[in-house]
Amino acid sequence: MAPHKTSVDQNSPTSQGSASIQALIRLSSASLPIGGYSYSQGLESAVAHGRVDGLQGLREWLSSSLTIWPKSDALLWALSFQTLVDGRPDQLGRFNQIHWASRDSAELRTEAEQMGWSLVRLLVDLGWVTGSLQRQLQDLHPPTFLVAHASACWSQGIDLNTGLVSFCFAFIEGQVQAAQKLLPIGQAAAQRLLCEMQPRIDLCIEETLEALVQGESALHTSAPLHAILCARHEFQYSRLFRS
Repeated sequence: MAPHKTSVDQNSPTSQGSASIQALIRLSSASLPIGGYSYSQGLESAVAHGRVDGLQGLREWLSSSLTIWPKSDALLWALSFQTLVDGRPDQLGRFNQIHWASRDSAELRTEAEQMGWSLVRLLVDLGWVTGSLQRQLQDLHPPTFLVAHASACWSQGIDLNTGLVSFCFAFIEGQVQAAQKLLPIGQAAAQRLLCEMQPRIDLCIEETLEALVQGESALHTSAPLHAILCARHEFQYSRLFRS
């Protein structure tokens, strides 16, 4: 009897599908070495000013973010991804600039820049972006995390919907992990909250895809209270995070 073959053809559909899935997991992981753990995106300020004081407050904070995202960050991500699908990588600079300009405080801009540069360097080192896309990303001054993440998903054969799941989940998980350092929230409670957020993420993506049909005309980034909290964080006396 011939020995059973356990090796996998690297060009097989199974291998290719696995590569995309593994890339998706890595892009969604909090351990991705781009410094995301250093930032709370305004959550620390919200805790300090009593806007978020427990699990219920955190739930409302996350839900409100996902309510805004279909017309702001999630839509910008989808527009960046779609321009690559359409073969127009030259438009990445436009969406990158819109996203950078939408960061209301110096800390948020620094966060978008630092994580963007770190992710672009990582993508180049891993060989995930090459040729014209690599040049487009390296020519952005500065690249933002949002555009770099969308480009990484496209380059790894991840579809629009699944890439949006990764982008939204990475944000939610990052916020929950930050909250565990700021509030008395245990690991089990944090995992339950992530489960509760799943339908909200699905709805966010559904609304984002609806807005994508309208294109740039659907964009708006009006979140004045979040902007105020982020600006206050720059002068906060004691803090754990950089935003």
